[in-house]
Amino acid sequence: AGLPDEELRPVIEAADKFFELGVYFHNPFSFRGWTRKVKGTKGSYACLLGDSAHAMPPFLGQGANQAIQDAYCLATKIAEHNANCASGAVLQSPDGTEESKANTLEELLKEYETLRWSPTASITLKSILLGYLETGGEGLPSKLRDSVFFTLGKLGIARKVFLDGATPKF
Repeated sequence: AGLPDEELRPVIEAADKFFELGVYFHNPFSFRGWTRKVKGTKGSYACLLGDSAHAMPPFLGQGANQAIQDAYCLATKIAEHNANCASGAVLQSPDGTEESKANTLEELLKEYETLRWSPTASITLKSILLGYLETGGEGLPSKLRDSVFFTLGKLGIARKVFLDGATPKF
């Protein structure tokens, strides 16, 4: 209902096969972090944020919220680096490396990772648990799910879980 049949039907009929894809997420528990120095450059970095750093299941609806918080935190660290450069707190040596009186860009990017890792890992784990509870099947799993949600609601834990993800942490 509501789908433009005249546009979709030719695509569907021309397809060799269809795939049903599940929900995937990236494990945020990486010891390598979200930032890498770009090889062959003089001090350039690539830094991940949002889903590229910590994609999570959709069961708490926090993906875009966490990406916005990442972007704000990362922008703050980059602005701090730029202010350090403008004030002379960070000096560039002729080979492109930084001699610093303040935090280097690498240190500031690591601060971004440190600030954002815990909240995003926590929300990812909560989303995994909630997804399992929401899709727990029939019979005993669904009775368990209903009992857990009822209990969490009465104890106020469900409210904390949902509000925790929506509260900025940086």
